[in-house]
Amino acid sequence: APSPSLPPLAMAEEKKRKLKVLCLHGSGTNKEFINFLQMSMSCLRTLCEWHYMDGIVEADPFPSIKPFLKLIKQDTFFSWLKKSEDGTKYTGFDEACEAAITEAKRLDADLLLGFSQGSIVASLVGQQLFSDGKLKGVISVCGVDPKRDGDKLTLPSFHIIGKTDSLRERSIKLYDTFSGTKELVEHEAGHKFPSSKETDIAKKLKKFLDGL
Repeated sequence: APSPSLPPLAMAEEKKRKLKVLCLHGSGTNKEFINFLQMSMSCLRTLCEWHYMDGIVEADPFPSIKPFLKLIKQDTFFSWLKKSEDGTKYTGFDEACEAAITEAKRLDADLLLGFSQGSIVASLVGQQLFSDGKLKGVISVCGVDPKRDGDKLTLPSFHIIGKTDSLRERSIKLYDTFSGTKELVEHEAGHKFPSSKETDIAKKLKKFLDGL
């Protein structure tokens, strides 16, 4: 809410300022690809001011994105975390979180949005910044759980899950990790952003953002 100590004109301008959101992409993609994915839900564009960054671990492109590679110019791909050889856990949390915290502070971000693996880092970084009074909440799109115990997430969160997503159960596990104000909505497709046709999700997200 605008500060009551501000003069009327400054209060009006502060009220109009869009929330800044730092977006963290999924595994084996990049900041240009999450920008491309987000276009499917064009209503998101009008709600906030969106910013993007690349992960810190150079990686091969995720197999499912290969049909879309000709649509983006960026030809290097990244992940946030490394998987153990048996795939049962992640490593590199400290380095990934440090990079995202630095960028979030530089932008003076209000929220973080994470897609898939990016939602892990967004959640952990979001909690730290929220506890320090420097962030309002987090948005998770097809998020996945961090494959570790002990994380206590109390910041406000909005979770978008695909009904046919093969990682849906891991999205629910991530949702269950949060104990603060939270909302879960489902879209009709898989591991992707919802389409602009799903206006109910946009309305619920706007309500969530307005309440922060």
